[in-house]
Amino acid sequence: MKVLVITGKLAAEEVKKAVKDFEGVDVFVADVEVAAFLTPDHIRAIDLSRYDLVLLPGNAKGNWEELEKETGVRIRLGSIHAADLPAVLRNLERVELSHSIPACRLLMSAMAEEIIELVESDRSRVEYAVEVGETVIGEGRIKVVAEIVDAPEMSEEELVERVDYYSRVADVIDVGIPVGCDADRALKAVKTVLDHFDSVSVDTFDRRVIEKSVKAGVHMVMSVGNENLKALDVIENQAVVVVSRNVGDLLELVELARKKGKNVIADCILDAPLSLFSSLERYAEYRKRDEKTPLLFGAGNVTELCDADSVGINAILAFLAEEIGANALFTTEASNKTKGSLMEARVATYMARAAKLRKSFPKDFGFSLLALKEKASRGGELKYNREGVIEAEPGGFVRDPRGDFRIGVEGRKVVAVHDSGVAIRGDAESVSKTAIRMGLVSRLDHAAYLGRELQKAEIAARLGKSYVQDEELDFGIFTRAAHPALKAESRKMGSKKMGSDGFGNSR
Repeated sequence: MKVLVITGKLAAEEVKKAVKDFEGVDVFVADVEVAAFLTPDHIRAIDLSRYDLVLLPGNAKGNWEELEKETGVRIRLGSIHAADLPAVLRNLERVELSHSIPACRLLMSAMAEEIIELVESDRSRVEYAVEVGETVIGEGRIKVVAEIVDAPEMSEEELVERVDYYSRVADVIDVGIPVGCDADRALKAVKTVLDHFDSVSVDTFDRRVIEKSVKAGVHMVMSVGNENLKALDVIENQAVVVVSRNVGDLLELVELARKKGKNVIADCILDAPLSLFSSLERYAEYRKRDEKTPLLFGAGNVTELCDADSVGINAILAFLAEEIGANALFTTEASNKTKGSLMEARVATYMARAAKLRKSFPKDFGFSLLALKEKASRGGELKYNREGVIEAEPGGFVRDPRGDFRIGVEGRKVVAVHDSGVAIRGDAESVSKTAIRMGLVSRLDHAAYLGRELQKAEIAARLGKSYVQDEELDFGIFTRAAHPALKAESRKMGSKKMGSDGFGNSR
């Protein structure tokens, strides 16, 4: 297939570099600086007769379908960024390119759908797979069991709201019961969750709560061990998770529960760092000795008990669980630092199972758990005349006579409240444009300030972080100068070796 990639002058070198290893691919640099400003008129003068496909910049606007009919050659949108062109060219047979949607987005969507279909069609199972309501643990991908911590302490409205949130990503919702909780109060929480979800477990050592929950129709009982073994006597056809840190004892518990006619899931208890490795060895040993029983892997102990972002932790734990042969990933969102863990865990289970089925690494699936980093650079170096560059200086503050804004976050949206009482809610762009359109901003410096703060608020909302107006967002180690470990390393190595920012970058 002969392909012509059309670009503008600024991106020309990047585009040529991106496609240089592809046979049958030519590059035409149109007489326009920015590729996105390409129009049908730029293309009409080109001889396209030798080509089977013309790839335009992904963000080029125009009636490309009409131009395609006019020229008789397929003209479609390519990728927005030059860095994504190789992936598009490698997968031209995989997806039908569009006149209006960038190829990179179409390709990612097609790849993701293919992976999800592959994982969801997988029916491989362990011999003693267990039904937990509408969910089968031990069949297909690892299932996410999500605990609502201290559920009886919530109002009914709060609990229903939490169930609604959990239900979007969890396969089983676990009702966490605090020690010493009144049995009737605990039962009310269990019934509320059962009314709104079809795969529910209860986590408690209290035999009375277990008995009442069983009669209410709960689908699984968590955390039955030697300390509360008599709970097996009140469990009927529910699944039961038996727990022990001793592999021999756990095997005996599984056998005992199975002899009593119970549907059993084993839990070796995943410990927090720095006991994590020994607990992983325990899981591996258990799986070697028992390949038939579903195995539960408790990620929550790790994510809650170390100060590191949960995204990568949940990913690696899901990959480890898949390697070991676990069938359920138990987690929660009990603190600010683990917000989003349920979605992270679910995405990771798809990545882990897809990698296993495809015998590949868990990458290039059309979706990922990359949050603050990216696979490839999408922007080139800014080219400009550096001679006579003006070093910016902050100016003085002048209040806008039209009034000020107070900015905050509600869920995934930002809110700007003006002194006049007008409140505007939406994304950063729509809020700022609405404020200007309503005449609430009269100074350019105020408009620039408003845009900066709204964008910071939107980034905070998307990352699940706190936003406080006029304060810098905290990105931990990425706030280089403020990180004590980097300052210590800089002192140890010396400023000439490390650079003034602690990363070896001189300023």
